[in-house]
Amino acid sequence: MPLQYKLYHRLEEEHQDTITSLAFSSHGTFLAVGSLDGKLSLWSTLSGRKLHVVVTGSNAVLSIIWMMPSENHLLCGLANGVVISIHIDDCVTVTGFTAHYSSPVEYLAVMDCIVVTGARSEVFLWNHEGTAKWTQLAQILPPPSISVNHESEVIVTSLAWARTKYSERTLLVAYLHHGILLWDAIKVKMAHFVYVKTLVGSMSVSRDGNVLVVSNVTTGFDIYHLNDSSLDGSVLQPSNGMLVPVAFIHGGQAILGGSTCGKVQIWDSTDRSLLGTLMHDTKDVVLSIAAHVESREDRFLIATGTCALEGRRGYVQLWHAVDVEDVGECRLCLVRFHSLLEFKRLQTVIPMVS
Repeated sequence: MPLQYKLYHRLEEEHQDTITSLAFSSHGTFLAVGSLDGKLSLWSTLSGRKLHVVVTGSNAVLSIIWMMPSENHLLCGLANGVVISIHIDDCVTVTGFTAHYSSPVEYLAVMDCIVVTGARSEVFLWNHEGTAKWTQLAQILPPPSISVNHESEVIVTSLAWARTKYSERTLLVAYLHHGILLWDAIKVKMAHFVYVKTLVGSMSVSRDGNVLVVSNVTTGFDIYHLNDSSLDGSVLQPSNGMLVPVAFIHGGQAILGGSTCGKVQIWDSTDRSLLGTLMHDTKDVVLSIAAHVESREDRFLIATGTCALEGRRGYVQLWHAVDVEDVGECRLCLVRFHSLLEFKRLQTVIPMVS
């Protein structure tokens, strides 16, 4: 039966400023929300009830990631270069350390106990075992400049782990002006480099490690084959010069993109047809997105967060997929049976990474 995403919770009145980051826990039980106001809030995805708030003072919360498969341990990157580790049991325990001394921690990625932090031009790998133990493993240097970008500042815009033909543990690092670097975490060296003619505002890699989708900062999203770096097609979604996020969802069958005009859209990743639109207010700018599939409970979730503009606070909308009886009126044609079979197949082949 086809599915359609519908709004079922609007999470507001906690954050005073722009929503910067969203992350679902491993089973989709909780949604973590970060903001420029220096707060991290934790919400129940079922009830929409606020459960906990961690206040970091004046340091904006810029990135969030859960330590999978835990439902009670997450990491946050702050504007002062600190990474905080949050454990939630009967009480909330917060520890932290300075990962970057001069740059904000805007991006996080994790595989097992290896945590990657991205701060402006810097990318560090850390071993994180236990509550407070952090050991630096490596620093990834940016790719060499070429004539078109040698005067441009080196700025990291995305981090992602994947299993690719280059390595079972490939870290992808996207740079605004300098393309996408693939780093082999086993051999501890650069494995490949993808030259992109456009700017790279955001990046997502498919679960099979074969396809990239890139937010190009101007016209929308471009799809590349990772094996040969060839451009396969594009999706038009004006970005107005902003770093609009993009992500593969539903096991790579669909693409979710942020929005500068209040319309968060979902496209088929194969033919690029529009599958659905998640509406915000017309003037809303949505620069934070997250998605989750819980196959055991047949739950499909999306979270979208807005910027604080024109005196309005940032807020989050939580969406879930529901069955639609009338196929003729359904704009989102993702078949439940096929989605779940594909997702479960990929789980057996590709390890779950963030």
